[in-house]
Amino acid sequence: MCGITEPLHLYLVKNLRGIIYFSEDISPQAEFDWLRRKFRYRELGVSECLKLAFKWKKLLALPKIEDNPILDSLFQASRFICPLIVLKEQSLKDFGNAVVVQFKTSEVLKDKDLKFNIRLVNYSITDFYLKSIELAAKFDMDGRKKLAEKDLKRFWRVEKNASGKTLIAYIDPLIIKRDIKNPLYTSLVPSLVLDFS
Repeated sequence: MCGITEPLHLYLVKNLRGIIYFSEDISPQAEFDWLRRKFRYRELGVSECLKLAFKWKKLLALPKIEDNPILDSLFQASRFICPLIVLKEQSLKDFGNAVVVQFKTSEVLKDKDLKFNIRLVNYSITDFYLKSIELAAKFDMDGRKKLAEKDLKRFWRVEKNASGKTLIAYIDPLIIKRDIKNPLYTSLVPSLVLDFS
């Protein structure tokens, strides 16, 4: 399984808190620093397709499934049943129309609230994982979008504002690549956008 043994795969499913994604033409240093402070004892993953300018013990470079870092990051999140943590809202544009549902806010969340919402997006993918894969097998794109829209309710503590910044986004890998052979890679992927600018 792309250089990962089954025991390691099970360990990572249990312990990875998210897969980091960022556009290669931006510098998300403030967001990396925040993650490094807040995830000292928890592991995060990143596609080996993304080039990192520094080392961080708790950030695991995951053997690539696809050469495309956008698709590879989604596949990693689906495979390890964890959300994407997108650094900078600008990075979300890389996914284009694969972003099927967004939650925007003008609130500036405190550290505790950000960590809480990262926990919530972890619950999201766990709760709808099997249903999402079942809908992928039928290529029921409307059903997958409705799944995301229904899941948005869990973020009721944050005040919604359509003219604010994206905090939560649901990304559908089937929109980027229709013919995905392995069902492990077909889950809808919830993401939290971390942007301190």
